[in-house]
Amino acid sequence: MCKEEMSKEYYHRCCDQGPMGPAGLQGSQGIQGVPGAQGIMGPSGAQGNPGAQGPKGDPGICDCPEMDCCCESYANVFATVPQSVDAFGGANDMVKFDAQNAVAVADFDLTGMAASGDIKFLKHAIYHIAWQLQARIATPVPTPVPSWSFGFWLNGVLVPGSIYSGFTQAPGDDACHSTGDVIIEVNPGDILKLRNTSVSTVSLNPNVTGSVFPITIASVNIECVKKLA
Repeated sequence: MCKEEMSKEYYHRCCDQGPMGPAGLQGSQGIQGVPGAQGIMGPSGAQGNPGAQGPKGDPGICDCPEMDCCCESYANVFATVPQSVDAFGGANDMVKFDAQNAVAVADFDLTGMAASGDIKFLKHAIYHIAWQLQARIATPVPTPVPSWSFGFWLNGVLVPGSIYSGFTQAPGDDACHSTGDVIIEVNPGDILKLRNTSVSTVSLNPNVTGSVFPITIASVNIECVKKLA
């Protein structure tokens, strides 16, 4: 074979593609790239229209379903002026009041309390009524020394259970504190008085020894418990 033919044959044998070799092993994962910067937050959307109003709830339960809700009748009257209260049956056997604090003015007529001790009710209701006194037997103090007592009269009739007593031990004693209270039904136009129910004249004097300020010598507190038709 000539040299030229040998070269061509050799050339073809060297340049023919051989069979594919086996796949190589997978390389290890590369290092994760640096994350990109966060984008700028977009503007807020427009506020939506308000929703429809919900249905009205059921009415609450009244504490006093059998009457107008509720009973708010009250009064506080008191006395600061010295007074001598006659023994029971005397022309001035009642306590008189010259001042007041909170009063439901539409429920009471107090125009007579300073002259006659009258507390007039204008509403039909059940009331809790309490009294307090600073009192002592008027001089000269008799021997043996009697007790003194006070109670409520409604329209000239004694209110049962309203009389309570006090006791002056000696002529020089300061006033003794006494209290009483009741719960009663009162009608419009009824008149309440606090009266001396003892056989002795009783002094109500606000200038008790040792007190920097004058003492309240008598008071009546009235609170409605239940309003009636």
